[in-house]
Amino acid sequence: MLPRLNTRLRRAIVSNDLSLVKRIVHNNPIVLLNPDYDDKSNTSLHLAAKHGHYEIAKYLIDAGHEDQGISRNAEWDTPLMLASEAKQVDVGEMLITLFPRCVPWTNKKGMDALMTSARSGALHLVELLLRSHPPADATAHDDDGNTALHHASAAGELKALRLLLHFGASPLAQNNYSWTPVAYSATSAAEAYFKQLVAEFERRRVEELNQQREREREKGRQRAGGVRLVTQDDAGSPVGGAQPRVRDDSSALPAPGIEWSPIERRAMTPTEGRDPTGWSFGARGRASSGD
Repeated sequence: MLPRLNTRLRRAIVSNDLSLVKRIVHNNPIVLLNPDYDDKSNTSLHLAAKHGHYEIAKYLIDAGHEDQGISRNAEWDTPLMLASEAKQVDVGEMLITLFPRCVPWTNKKGMDALMTSARSGALHLVELLLRSHPPADATAHDDDGNTALHHASAAGELKALRLLLHFGASPLAQNNYSWTPVAYSATSAAEAYFKQLVAEFERRRVEELNQQREREREKGRQRAGGVRLVTQDDAGSPVGGAQPRVRDDSSALPAPGIEWSPIERRAMTPTEGRDPTGWSFGARGRASSGD
């Protein structure tokens, strides 16, 4: 007796028999998704992603496996999560490219694909996830408060630690039990390496901050040195033809040898040739003002 059609399809996927998968799906399109209720309801694409069968995964997608939405099993794991957990880089890269919107999705434990990639040491997937659109969040945490850095530290994935720190993961992040990632170091040597990494990145951060401040100060000095306030033209006149509003009191004073008449309004009386004694012999008297 032949096994059931659903079982035959799963066996074909696991054994990477692309021709048999195509024949079964072509003749029986209804079994395309084929969730396995005995295995967390993993679909055909979950199975192909987990085993890293790139051609089968691509065929399933082309056949419309994800047309109604991205597949999730009973634990809310996406095929991308299973691929990253199993360190299947090629399939994971294809899923990130085709379905970038699922990158920040989480399962029932609050874990995303970045955490599973960091835990498995799939460095290429870690970088792809952090550079995708939308990108994975290096500071995100699961339901226990563990970040991707916690998972990488606990798994002893030292290269993943460096990569996550480079993308801004915080080494001081605490989980729900107040433990930082370094507390989960697999060995004492890994702990020492982790602390060395943190010190190195902190030193770089301070140096970059100082360089940025120095560049800003240099720009400020250049702006200040390049500004010249122009208040007069080359001929010494004020710019725009405006005359200086300065009162010249000397113009209101009489010239030397001339004094003001005490009778006529602001009329000047010449006194040149006047006898300093105040007497004027033979001189014509000054006309009155008409009073």
